[in-house]
Amino acid sequence: METESGDALRIEPGQGRYAVAAEGETVAPHLGTSITFAVYELSAGEAVRQEDLQNMMLSPGFMLIFFLRHRIETVIVGNSGGGLCALLEKNGIRVVRGVEGSVRAAAEAYAAGSLVGKDIPCTQHDQCSGCGACR
Repeated sequence: METESGDALRIEPGQGRYAVAAEGETVAPHLGTSITFAVYELSAGEAVRQEDLQNMMLSPGFMLIFFLRHRIETVIVGNSGGGLCALLEKNGIRVVRGVEGSVRAAAEAYAAGSLVGKDIPCTQHDQCSGCGACR
């Protein structure tokens, strides 16, 4: 995340399950179009990959239910629409945007407390389709 002055903000890890939106072994550039979610848990400060979940390409409300059902507390991604981020965060799921690189490196950086995110505006929703992700 970035502060109002534009500085990057280091993200402190939570204690539960977290998902990295993925395209293969690379962090997906957008939450809604990611192929899978690589699910990790913290174990003794280490990132332990638990499972890969197929992205069902759900609308924002159903994506919230999907993450809640799989007990995901944090989602790490390149970017996402502001509406979906607000919905997830309002319901206790932290969204870390502005992450690039390998899934494993992002998961390990999160576990170590060294992941740096950026709160960058999403441009994929310039032409709103009414799905609710951009609001």
